[in-house]
Amino acid sequence: MTARPPIPAPPLKGGCLCGAARYRLTARPLAINACHCTDCKRLSGVDAAVLLHLPREAVVLDEGATARFRKTADSGREIDIVRCAACGTRLWHEPLSVATLTFVAAGTLDDAAWAVPTSHIWAERGNGAMPPAADALVIEGSPADRQALWDRFAQLYPASA
Repeated sequence: MTARPPIPAPPLKGGCLCGAARYRLTARPLAINACHCTDCKRLSGVDAAVLLHLPREAVVLDEGATARFRKTADSGREIDIVRCAACGTRLWHEPLSVATLTFVAAGTLDDAAWAVPTSHIWAERGNGAMPPAADALVIEGSPADRQALWDRFAQLYPASA
């Protein structure tokens, strides 16, 4: 098993490049997922976007304004990409199919050193620049649902730990 850094206790804070938009996360993530789909690669500028799955109510915008861009993903699901209205930094995604879920861009956290992906999706599209940890769940394409990603996170990071 991979030695993984501990998950910090909430609240966790983050923000955009210019500092205008600041947010906090009031709950522990449900998953730390690397998505290698074409859209996430373009949005992140690297081999994958690392996204924290969180309950939507756990993502609180503390300052600044956001703008939204609606996109149909490779999976066919629609998402709103939420960005800082001032500098355009992508902060999180809100899937329209699950109004209770948000995917926060781990790179926007003030400290993201602990955010080692517990799962990888669309893995066949990866270029090898972000190889999965030995204990990470690897899925070709899009999972039918997100439960397998959440189960792997819970296995690697038990709530009592």
